[in-house]
Amino acid sequence: MKHSLANSIRAAIWPLFKILVIIVVISAALLLTDKISSRNNTARKRFSLIQFNDSPLSDLSGHGIIDGLTSLGLVKGRDYDLYITNAQGDMAALNMMLDEAVNDRPDILFISSTPTLQAAVKKIRALPVIFTVVADPVLAGAGKSFQDHLPNITGISTLGDYEGMIRWVKIILPRARRIGTLFSPGESNSVKNMNVLKDFAEQAGLNLIAVPVTSSQEITDAAMSLAARKPDLICQIVDNLTSASAASIISIARNQKIPVFGFVSDQSKAGAVFVVSRDYYQAGADAARLAKRVLDGENPAEIPFEFVRKTDILINPSAAAFFKIILPKEIYFQKNMIITK
Repeated sequence: MKHSLANSIRAAIWPLFKILVIIVVISAALLLTDKISSRNNTARKRFSLIQFNDSPLSDLSGHGIIDGLTSLGLVKGRDYDLYITNAQGDMAALNMMLDEAVNDRPDILFISSTPTLQAAVKKIRALPVIFTVVADPVLAGAGKSFQDHLPNITGISTLGDYEGMIRWVKIILPRARRIGTLFSPGESNSVKNMNVLKDFAEQAGLNLIAVPVTSSQEITDAAMSLAARKPDLICQIVDNLTSASAASIISIARNQKIPVFGFVSDQSKAGAVFVVSRDYYQAGADAARLAKRVLDGENPAEIPFEFVRKTDILINPSAAAFFKIILPKEIYFQKNMIITK
């Protein structure tokens, strides 16, 4: 009787026991999955990219950063997440974005443009910062030299090849005596670029006419004012304000029969005859390479600033023909030469 009762109890309990075992196994599996997922999420890096405004320079650099990370074996969504914000030229918004970055603490903070670097120098102390699309990081306050700089900041300088440009101006337009440019007094990089162009122009016996412009609304009037002073060509320097309005500047110059030479690749498609452009896409890829070094354990303080590794020469034969400019054959044999069609 006792054996019969015991057997009945075991028979009743056994299915419940099996269900309990299954529940325990499933729970353990879910817990293991959560732990693995948690480890993966921890391993995934968080990057931020803060841009000052919409410009071809920032766009090219941003694409270069993403593709550069990919070429280094980092897959977006698996190895890292990238959060991109743009201040649209608003300094208050820019400062707010930098404050948010301090609170969010990304593993790497990418920044583009000189105004963004200047603001980051004042606000960011602990985060690793990698800059690009900056002409002179020393002038922006990021260090005393390319080797001696703030301990949390490194990056890529895109200072234009102004010496090379003046050399080509003398070859392509040997009779030129006056060159013009617009510049933004409120951008330290713009003032720097204008002064460097002026120095090399004067060394070559050329006079630079520099017209200031402080907002996008002034571009048309400033370009007309420059054209009215009859320069032999406009040699438009690089800065955030004028780069975003290059097409308007080139259109006005064309109407006034003044050829434009430039320093940003998209100016060639817009009608510039000749462009010596730092490769801003390459600058982004170079910044990604520096970021990888930081992720691998190097201290940003020990990584010197670098110049972008690639410079392109672009010619627009149609624009040259419009101005009856005969491009010398030697241009066609230059390294990284691109013909705009």
